[in-house]
Amino acid sequence: MPFTLPSFVIALLLLQVPLFGQSETTGRLSGGVFDADNEPLTGVVVSLNPGNHQTLTDLSGTFSFPELTPGSYVVQAYLLGHKPLRKAVAVAAGAQDLRLVLEADAMLLEEISVVGQSVTTALETEGFAMRALELEEEENSSVQVTDLLDRTSGIRIQQNGGMGSRINYNINGLSGNAIRIFIDGIPMESYGPSFSLQSLPASMIERIEVYKGVVPVELAGDALGGAINVVLKKTLERNALRASYSYGSFNTHQSAVSGNFYDPKSGFTVNGSAFYNASDNDYEVWGNQVYTTDPTTGDITYVRARRFHDRYRSGGFNARAGITNRSWADELLVGGVYSSLDQQIQHGATMESVYGSRKAYQQTQLVNLSYKDNSFLSDKLSLSAFSSYSNLDRRIVDTAAYIYDWDGQRKEKLDANDNVIGYYEYISGAEAGTPTLQTSNERVYVGRATAGYRISERHDLTANVLHTYFTRDSEDPLRHVDIRDLEDTRFSSRSIVGLGYAYRSTDNRLKLSAFYKYFNQGVRIVEYRKESATAEVELNRVNRSVRADGFGVTAAYEVFPNVLVQTSAERSFRLPVPQELFGNLAENLEPNYGLQPERSKNLNLGVTLGTYRFGNHETRFQVNAFIRDTEDKIKRNVREDDTDETTEFINDDSYISKGFDADLFYSFAGKLDITSSVSVFNSLFNTPFDEDGLAYDWYRDRERNAPFFTANGNVRYRKQDLIQKGSRASVSANVGYVHWFYRDWESLGGRGKDIIPTQLVCDVGLLYTFPGERITLALDGRNIFDRQVFDNYALQKPGRAFYAKINFTIL
Repeated sequence: MPFTLPSFVIALLLLQVPLFGQSETTGRLSGGVFDADNEPLTGVVVSLNPGNHQTLTDLSGTFSFPELTPGSYVVQAYLLGHKPLRKAVAVAAGAQDLRLVLEADAMLLEEISVVGQSVTTALETEGFAMRALELEEEENSSVQVTDLLDRTSGIRIQQNGGMGSRINYNINGLSGNAIRIFIDGIPMESYGPSFSLQSLPASMIERIEVYKGVVPVELAGDALGGAINVVLKKTLERNALRASYSYGSFNTHQSAVSGNFYDPKSGFTVNGSAFYNASDNDYEVWGNQVYTTDPTTGDITYVRARRFHDRYRSGGFNARAGITNRSWADELLVGGVYSSLDQQIQHGATMESVYGSRKAYQQTQLVNLSYKDNSFLSDKLSLSAFSSYSNLDRRIVDTAAYIYDWDGQRKEKLDANDNVIGYYEYISGAEAGTPTLQTSNERVYVGRATAGYRISERHDLTANVLHTYFTRDSEDPLRHVDIRDLEDTRFSSRSIVGLGYAYRSTDNRLKLSAFYKYFNQGVRIVEYRKESATAEVELNRVNRSVRADGFGVTAAYEVFPNVLVQTSAERSFRLPVPQELFGNLAENLEPNYGLQPERSKNLNLGVTLGTYRFGNHETRFQVNAFIRDTEDKIKRNVREDDTDETTEFINDDSYISKGFDADLFYSFAGKLDITSSVSVFNSLFNTPFDEDGLAYDWYRDRERNAPFFTANGNVRYRKQDLIQKGSRASVSANVGYVHWFYRDWESLGGRGKDIIPTQLVCDVGLLYTFPGERITLALDGRNIFDRQVFDNYALQKPGRAFYAKINFTIL
């Protein structure tokens, strides 16, 4: 592993902005505003007199008054729905902190229909095309996080099958690893593949931030098409313990527990969470890829069959301990993560290659260290740093050559009297190619540092450094003895530096930002090959590096009250990830060491109307239009032969995607919520000629196997004091629509071209919270009309399913 300290040295150098602007004869008053539950309050008007100083609290509830003349002042804090606070303070030379707590005003809450700006609203008005999803109600249901994202405008989640299957994220026409996933701003790749959005229960999540296209510099990474940042619940300053358990169709179990201990005197904090997921995934499948074959005549019989070799098990925990809420650090925590995965593999790249014995195993161990301080060396300076080292072990077992059909049985060899005399086998010796017991060890180091400097109340600077280093060693006892003990290692390093500037006007109506990012990637492979027993051992050595830079701007302007116009534009790059470069046997992926970075120019323009309130009625409308001009798009290759066992990632020339997404929200008296969304992301192949000058037949065709029109509608009704006084209940229904789309290029072929059919899926849910809010029961029905649902190359997803979940709040 290379010496990685320079990443942090660079970050600290970036932090060394002038800290001497404040004279020793002046004072600075800063602090935070919180509610009675110790949650930070955003958009609080904080004023200081004499002097008529005034500011608003930011997303973390903090405020600051720099360069004050020492003396006596009166600070006032005001937020609609809360009791105003007035407090006398004495300001001396130097810096001092102040903590303010606002109490909710029951009378105001009943009478006032205009409320203060929430964290999610504040995020959605910064100029980025983004949505912030709060999970306050959904956390108690058995709906997975990926399902909630799939209901969000502009996002399409494509999944290969049931629980644990591969997922592809599509945001406004860009997909795959162009969409980066973060947990609290940390790249999810550092947590290992078995710790994913599928495994995270909603009860552990506070909100999900979805960025469409342009991504803020604070999320250090090379996201090209957007980013999903999962913000976990923070209970660092109070004791808490919660647990949940869900059971449902296909023998599916999901359980989770999370807790926190905090000692206010010492600041000692311990928190952690654990999960376990399991499913047999034995749902029914049917269609033109599900059949049995007569071994004698070759005749095909199409059948309805249950998946019989798709069991999935995963589990893990995340624990941290350290010090929080001290004058020298808001957080200093050391942690560890463990996760494991045990998965049967049902088929190859398509459902026509049926497996009956292939399996994959994974295990991840990770240690991390995190530090945060919003007043690092100066009240104007904030610093957060994170470092982790993970060790991932993979194992593939594929040694049986028996041929299976969708009836779940091995194909039998019969004699003339129909007696079984043996079984048909693959010539290759295994189900997905040559026999393998390959084990691979992946080690990933991640170092990240983010600094923020407040020049004044209207000007902010941000610096961010991210460095990752990846190595993979592989060994297979079934490989030829001549190369088994030779070095076979892959290396990949990636460094991204970001600089950002933000401006907000005095009245907070205008917000501007600009950023710059520098990308650097190195790839090195030392690989030995032996094509046959008689062939010579061949050395394949690759050593290359990539450097690029990108930049972008955002703007948001409140033209009139409740009329907000936002725009963002960028030129950015996306570096290929190790799985794309080096392949992955568990997912039937071959390596492609020659992959080039994907690059794109993105433009967004959006308008938000509302929130408008008329008595008991509340409504809001959002629309965002976009253009994505992408070159060297990294995509999974589509093989011409459907029976191919494997595929690989390729650079697929250029695409241009244009479209829009729109959201409409309506609420009545806080009891009835109706939301609807429409998304059009029309991605067109935009390269007229290949490298030999020959015209592409599919020039300007829609991107194959990619949906281009989706819609969602959701209704939720709440009822207080149902059955029991003090209880809360809600019933909800969601309808998701996906218009049919071509599996291949629409210009190829004549009649009878393969399509992924139109899909209309309805889900329902029921929640009941008992008095005291310690126990919540949930019932969920998925795809209740049992529609046949596809995403990727006609890989069928589960049909009708029902789940029940119980949530306990112990502390």
